[in-house]
Amino acid sequence: MKHLFVAGVVLAVALTGLAAANPGPGPPYAYVSFDQTGSGALVHEYSMMQYVSFNAYFCFSETEAGLTVVSFMINNPQAEYPGVFAAQSFTNLLDIIVGNPYTGMSLASTTCRDEAVVVVGYLNLFPIALVDCWVHILEDPDFPGWVVDCTQPNGEVSFYGLLADGHIVGGSPVEDISWGSIKTLYR
Repeated sequence: MKHLFVAGVVLAVALTGLAAANPGPGPPYAYVSFDQTGSGALVHEYSMMQYVSFNAYFCFSETEAGLTVVSFMINNPQAEYPGVFAAQSFTNLLDIIVGNPYTGMSLASTTCRDEAVVVVGYLNLFPIALVDCWVHILEDPDFPGWVVDCTQPNGEVSFYGLLADGHIVGGSPVEDISWGSIKTLYR
């Protein structure tokens, strides 16, 4: 009985240590926000207007030991929704980018980023049509879900959980009015 008890305690301690070494998805959390700060109301939905560019921000929150490297990829809205976007461009807000946003990338900072919400980059989109669509955060094929924290000397890897993708709602088209009707508004 004594040996069974000892074996049970050893097994419990080993399983607890294994779970702590590989905690699974989140925290930290990854999400798409249409708010530049990435915090506040957590704006995951945006009503687009035709011919008005906007940004989708890629955010990481609850990084308890900070963040130095994060690996993910995003969908390609211009290719996924043909005829909706005339242009798009990804901008890295950390210091270093390795890879391509649409096939997998790692973003790195030369300093510890320990803010409550770390905005790591954004995708600028210019819509020419109004269709509901999405901006997704996807796992990097080489480093799926990796977030490297600021623990010295080399950082520890944890795995982010996806909090929310960005939903872009097709808005209403630009109203077609004449110059004369605009002038009458100011008489």
